Amino acid sequence: LNELMDGEGGVVGLAREGFSVTGVDPSRDMVKIAGDHAAKYPGGLPVQYQARTVEEVTSQFDIVVSSEVVEHVPCVPTFCQTVFRQGQAGRGIMFTTINRTLQSWFFGILVAEHLTGLVPPGTHDYHKFVPPSILAGLISDAGFEIVQQTGLNYNPVTKQWSISPNMSINYVITAIKTDQTWE
Repeated sequence: LNELMDGEGGVVGLAREGFSVTGVDPSRDMVKIAGDHAAKYPGGLPVQYQARTVEEVTSQFDIVVSSEVVEHVPCVPTFCQTVFRQGQAGRGIMFTTINRTLQSWFFGILVAEHLTGLVPPGTHDYHKFVPPSILAGLISDAGFEIVQQTGLNYNPVTKQWSISPNMSINYVITAIKTDQTWE
């Protein structure tokens, strides 16, 4: 399968599973870091990194993943429309992002940015966090059938992510493109 990853999160994992992955990020520095990380794997990985925005990508893909990007864009509906156009009919999209709750502010900004330094201060703006109901509405309105909504938990000790029924901080929505009008 041919996959577009926006935001670089999870590119290596998917490539290791045999996906042919195109990873895009507007930051040349992030693309270099991602490429250096992927190069550490014996035999290489089927990943093509590009320093560009998702809006600049004109191809269509079997799977389009937007990982931890939605909470950083200036206009969520416009960004989502771009992602929707890049998915092929009968194939999937996946968004991971941060919910807008007191817990997400506490862990995503206070703890991650200011107490532990997990991410640089100022990385997140609480007002740009997107509740699952808003993102799910945009996805459904665009002719996609939502197949899963679930929470994601990060364990800073093990540095591992896990699936959870708790969507109060991070969450993932996966959907299948059913409406042919977007092609």
